[in-house]
Amino acid sequence: MLHRQLTSLSLGFIFMGALAAAPAVAGPPPGVFRPTLELGAAESTASGVKVGADGAEWALPGGARIVADADAELRVIAKPQQLNLGPKRRVPTYTVVLQSGRVRAIVPDGATSAVIVSAPRKAAVLVPNGEAGVVAGDNVAVASARGEILVGVGGKAFRALPVGSVEVIGGGRHALLAAPREVTAPSVLFANDAAVELGSMRLTPVDGASGYRVELRDRKTARLVARTVTHEPSVPAGLARLAPGAYSLRVTSLDDAGFESTLPLERPLNVVRLGLPPGAFIDAAGVVHFSPGSRLGLERADGVEMRVGHTGDFAAAPPSVELLRAEPRLFGFRAGTGPATELWLVPRVQRATIEFGSRAPHWPGQPLEINVRIEDSTPDPSGSAEVKAAVSVGVEPVVVDFKRDGAWLRGTLSPRDGTGPWVVRVEVRSHDGRELGRDFVEVATAAR
Repeated sequence: MLHRQLTSLSLGFIFMGALAAAPAVAGPPPGVFRPTLELGAAESTASGVKVGADGAEWALPGGARIVADADAELRVIAKPQQLNLGPKRRVPTYTVVLQSGRVRAIVPDGATSAVIVSAPRKAAVLVPNGEAGVVAGDNVAVASARGEILVGVGGKAFRALPVGSVEVIGGGRHALLAAPREVTAPSVLFANDAAVELGSMRLTPVDGASGYRVELRDRKTARLVARTVTHEPSVPAGLARLAPGAYSLRVTSLDDAGFESTLPLERPLNVVRLGLPPGAFIDAAGVVHFSPGSRLGLERADGVEMRVGHTGDFAAAPPSVELLRAEPRLFGFRAGTGPATELWLVPRVQRATIEFGSRAPHWPGQPLEINVRIEDSTPDPSGSAEVKAAVSVGVEPVVVDFKRDGAWLRGTLSPRDGTGPWVVRVEVRSHDGRELGRDFVEVATAAR
């Protein structure tokens, strides 16, 4: 075991390396070449940095991360040590000196670096792989959330801390809390704009929990999108506005010392962009209305499954769906094994009826009234998909100023000079160019 191979590793050797001042503002790169503050703020002090009120997160070369709670005081040593963490395995290991507060050291699977956290009372925590929490206050305590976590005190040999346990330095051990069993959050959200707001969530309460931490990360880059701590098993709406893409939702319970539960509840969350065809709209209930025969695009749907109806089998979501007939259709979408999010598609049926002020008009004489009645099964409440009426006399297009009057378009065509007869044609088309109706009337020459 790894802790047996480290029996001769002293704390003095751990702290070898050059100390570099931590940056005070967030840095952008997803792949870093030195410890980089990516989230929150940290104010420089004489002995390191003090974390701001929103907490902070450092990315380390090789994929490891350090997450610090608000007001934590620490130092991050920029130059790693090359430690022997296995047969023929020398690993660059970054040292974090925790003076007070709480940090999490995270070394994900596949990372090529490790972390050592030094704490008061001559305690050191080595994280070759996994996740450990360390708190320094009236007491120093270490929590093993996952992986192989090793603890050394006073320069003595490192020993393994079992997963799911907390050790108080100079005291005893106790178990970490369990994570909430469920979270009532959708696994798929739909956006027809640049982003969509995450709604409220409820968590299964955990006995003994003093609070709950909820994190949302970009699934591809592991970039933290939003984080909150709540003392109630719920999160109000508005935690984040999410652009289309794939995310991961992580929920843990917190004990009185602020340690996270072991085996966090993790679920995928995907935001799919709806590519609305011309003339389509989404109502306040989230129902999509569009014309039969056109297609609704499903963008950024990688990893999302879809079914038709309430009981159909799930399969990979296609790039688009359509209304085959003038009937509503129900689809269900999910990511992973999360609950299905329903999406109703409702046909938008539009027709136009054209009425002329006279069926036997004469020119010269009175202007010709043209009234167009629009029948729309699901009118767009925004009025953004107005229909257009085109008028021609013979083959010559003419401009008629139509005014909207409820379900009607009303216009007047002035008399034409010359010798008739004249044929007045009216064509009505939808916003996306579909013909909704047409009619014509012949205007005779008035008797002189």
